Amino acid sequence: MGAAGPKRLCLVCGDFASGYHYGVASCEACKAFFKRTIQGNIEYSCPVMNECEITKRRRKSCQACRFQKCLQAGMMREGVRMDRVRGGRQKYKRRAETGLIPGFSLTPARLSGNKVISHLLLTEPAPLAATQDDSTNDSSLRTLLTLCDLLNRELLVLIGWAKQIPGFSGLSLVDQMSLLQSGWMEALLVGVAWRSQGVAGEEVAFAGNLRLGAGQCQAAGLADLYEALRHLTAKYQAMDLSPEEVVTLKAMALANSDAEPVDCPDSVQRFQDGLHEALQEYESSRGERHRAGRLLMSLPLLRQTADRAAQAFLRLHRHRRIPLHKLLLEMLDAKA
Repeated sequence: MGAAGPKRLCLVCGDFASGYHYGVASCEACKAFFKRTIQGNIEYSCPVMNECEITKRRRKSCQACRFQKCLQAGMMREGVRMDRVRGGRQKYKRRAETGLIPGFSLTPARLSGNKVISHLLLTEPAPLAATQDDSTNDSSLRTLLTLCDLLNRELLVLIGWAKQIPGFSGLSLVDQMSLLQSGWMEALLVGVAWRSQGVAGEEVAFAGNLRLGAGQCQAAGLADLYEALRHLTAKYQAMDLSPEEVVTLKAMALANSDAEPVDCPDSVQRFQDGLHEALQEYESSRGERHRAGRLLMSLPLLRQTADRAAQAFLRLHRHRRIPLHKLLLEMLDAKA
């Protein structure tokens, strides 16, 4: 603990961590090394016994052992985007639509308003598709395993997305993690509720290719979560949200979590204020004086739904022995 608050160390080499990368706290050097290795599909061989010590000073001495240390620390291959351009920046012009809103084009007119909200629209991740689990003949178990895999991959994408929210990267690592641990499920469920609007048969659209009805959710042990998500979906549908409001609400769900800032409360407050002001400016430009307040009043329902989701997945993990990835389990425990 120093004057600036607690420091988190890289789980690979022990250097100071710059953030939460690919599922674990790590430094910029190990983050870049892991990304290069996965994107280049590089195979290394240790010249000794595959037991080289990896420290800040010796991390370049053996790439094979360093990569194994990355995997042992919990870095996930799935977290590395394979469509990134050199330098780590994605070219916005390659993206024709946002992740939450299939078919929604980012036209120049759409992006000419509020800078913060335009940035949120541009950096919204592309939608993920569910990967069907074929390890069992039990249909309800197969549904659960498919859903948990999707949730884990969406969590990894969400961590990367959070860094793109204006002001988030300026927070200390401790406060970034505090907000993520408290508000990650809320941010994900904004997308689920948005995708579920107008879906036939009142199904919940966890992904474009994973839509579950009441019967499927009940068989999988998610009946309570289904009801909560349908209630949230109906709430948003009645409010007739615009795409700008969806992406802003998603960011605000993370910023306005009930976590107590432990490092620099003033910085967290400025981060929250920036998003509030962006929303108010956007609504004022549309002549909607009280709409920003109504959107903020929907956050408690979103939080209740997120809490029920976290409890549901933890219950399934403990009672039905549903396997969960290490990062997802840690974030569910922190949320609960």
